[in-house]
Amino acid sequence: MTFTFTTTLGHNGFSGAILIPEDIAAQIAQDKIKRVVATITSSKNELTLYAAVGKKHGVAQMMFSKANQKKLEVTEGDQLSISMCEDTSKYQAPMTEELEAVLLSDYEAYEIFESLLPGKQRNIIFMVYRANSSQKRVDLALNAMENLKIGNHDPMKFEKLL
Repeated sequence: MTFTFTTTLGHNGFSGAILIPEDIAAQIAQDKIKRVVATITSSKNELTLYAAVGKKHGVAQMMFSKANQKKLEVTEGDQLSISMCEDTSKYQAPMTEELEAVLLSDYEAYEIFESLLPGKQRNIIFMVYRANSSQKRVDLALNAMENLKIGNHDPMKFEKLL
């Protein structure tokens, strides 16, 4: 099911927040949807966002980072058009070809990766996804798998090994 709506960019006290209308929030809660893929359109740009849906102070929202605000050239109070649906992918994150190739080529690292909690898997996936070039994504994926194999299972504390 795809949800389409227009909303304003809010603020949750720490970062930007995309406020979700109550009727859509009720449907999301009823369907027990936790993560979504959203296409966000401003008057100037469009962006695809992989995000969690949560409630803060009784208001359903998705976090929207300053970096994403900069990409869309929006600030708090600006109107956004949102089209979102449940993220039904295996990891609920955008798996890159480079990371997938590294996982397929290294079975030991793949087993360790699969044993991680979903949030840690997503951290690694997004770490690789954010790289600008294909070679950088390969390097990050290889480094992440080497860290996993030496017993470092916390993506926030990965050391640069390559």
